[in-house]
Amino acid sequence: MTAIAAPTPTRGVRKRTEMLSSSLDFGGEPIDLADYASTGLVSVAVAPRGLGKTNVGLVIAEQLAQQGWVSVLVDPEDELGALYGAPVTDAEDLRRRLVERTDPIIVVSAHDAAEFVPYGQVMFEVADEHRKPMFVMLDEGQLWSAPRKRKSSDGTNSLGEATDAINEFVERGRKRCIDMFITALRYSGTLHRSIFTSANLTLIGQQADPTVWSSLAPQFRSSGIDFADLQGLGTGEFICLSRRGMEKVRMPMAGALRDVALKARTVRRALPSNFRQWDRALREIPTERLDKLDAPVVHLLGAIAGLSAEQMASGTRALDDILSTAE
Repeated sequence: MTAIAAPTPTRGVRKRTEMLSSSLDFGGEPIDLADYASTGLVSVAVAPRGLGKTNVGLVIAEQLAQQGWVSVLVDPEDELGALYGAPVTDAEDLRRRLVERTDPIIVVSAHDAAEFVPYGQVMFEVADEHRKPMFVMLDEGQLWSAPRKRKSSDGTNSLGEATDAINEFVERGRKRCIDMFITALRYSGTLHRSIFTSANLTLIGQQADPTVWSSLAPQFRSSGIDFADLQGLGTGEFICLSRRGMEKVRMPMAGALRDVALKARTVRRALPSNFRQWDRALREIPTERLDKLDAPVVHLLGAIAGLSAEQMASGTRALDDILSTAE
């Protein structure tokens, strides 16, 4: 009689019930994570250096840690240990702490792709075995993910291995309860394309280089937002694209940063720079007040504000258009 092989143990479908009662608060309308229960959270913050991307990741990490996740902060600059506790000593220490889940926030010190790879493998293995909510924050995303390059600067394949590990987080993390956040300096050409195609919570910060608009423009189609709007964002301000739509947010400061961050000087908000922005701003002013803005007054106010000739021309055209319509 032929022996019948024992069936291979199977895992039931993991339902992300923790998502159903959780949310993120970026200072605007709360983001209901129930919208991400079937997909998991893949978040990307895009902006040049020094505009608050790291703070975005820390805010998400802290808020999720308070709601049942274990947040793993991959720290390439050795800065986060002073804020959240000493980093793990090695990959096996990370495994132990992820399994025990006694630390809501865990810091991993990794300076390059080669150092990250063993930690990435452990994170995926623990998630695959235990399937409990884990959030992974990857600051300086270009260190861990590459669009095409598969060799690290030292000639090894560690960058390719790190890229593959992160792609697994993105593509297979949903069923293993891995949610993630990664930063990018630009919307294209810095990270592997699978991250951008899979991202379902994207934050776009201030942009100073007009050449990036061609890759960003499809995100803002029919929204009325153009490059000048992104150029006018301040530090900590982002256009947030979520399941519910698009919103401008000013990120709160992460709790661990409040006591150590320098108080930023308030930066004067940029004045309108094109016809559409002037038209939008001037239409908020009563017509009787606009009627008083004759040419000498306009030139005087423009000189006081330090407006460029282009700003003056577009503002004057918008003013004339509004007043002619009101007649």
